[in-house]
Amino acid sequence: MIRKLTLSVLAIPVVLCTEARAFPPAPHHEVYGTVRDESGNPLTGEATVRIVGSSGTILGGPVAWTVTPGVNYSLKIPMDAGTQSQLYQSTAMRPAMPFTAEVIIGGVSYLPIEVQGGTLNIGVPGERTRLDLTLGVDSDGDGLPDAWEQEIIDSMDGVDSLADVTPEGDSDADGVSNLSEYIAGTYAFDGRVKFDLAIIDVREGLAHMRFLAVRGRTYTLRASTDLEKFTSTAFSVNADGSDAASVHLAGQTRYRDVYVPVEDIQSKHFRLHVE
Repeated sequence: MIRKLTLSVLAIPVVLCTEARAFPPAPHHEVYGTVRDESGNPLTGEATVRIVGSSGTILGGPVAWTVTPGVNYSLKIPMDAGTQSQLYQSTAMRPAMPFTAEVIIGGVSYLPIEVQGGTLNIGVPGERTRLDLTLGVDSDGDGLPDAWEQEIIDSMDGVDSLADVTPEGDSDADGVSNLSEYIAGTYAFDGRVKFDLAIIDVREGLAHMRFLAVRGRTYTLRASTDLEKFTSTAFSVNADGSDAASVHLAGQTRYRDVYVPVEDIQSKHFRLHVE
């Protein structure tokens, strides 16, 4: 007897899939910005920013002048890809998860006025969110700390309450809004001191300019030939124009002289920015 062996093959369709699912860890999301005290001064150290989410304390990092110009804290938050029901680690977050920010100084936790009474949502992996934090009490909810507004009330006649000091107002009538003066660190109750840029003279291809630099603030200069498109321009604090840089971090409060190469001062316009 001849036995025959029959081999049956089950055909399994092959599906080509272009969708890739990531392993639970996803690229970090960075939260960064400037922490200011109740007078608007950027903190220079001895403080920690802490992100707190629904799973508890996420992470914290120091406040320091040396992060980047105009930024004194930066936190890289572990992100979960969301492919499993549980977070891949307890300190990770997922996109749109709520969180609050705290600032720790001397063991005391402060809730910045920007996020008081509510929470924020984390962004997507691999991206960045700027979150500037201001300490203090803001009882009228206008974004200006009460202590800063009280300085104006105590120094000016006719300004009697917090309601009289608004961000868009100009308490000392110098053409600069209260909010702008708060950010710049100038006095909103003294019209003689304001945030402005003066051209002193032009010699040997250098424009000599001057402005009041306030300790802890970061300054950049932008130039334009048509008053429409402004681009960042390097400037020097040396009279010969050497060692030019695109930013200046003020180490003390003083009038700062800067020098900018320029061929024809009449054809260029300048804007000074402060953070």
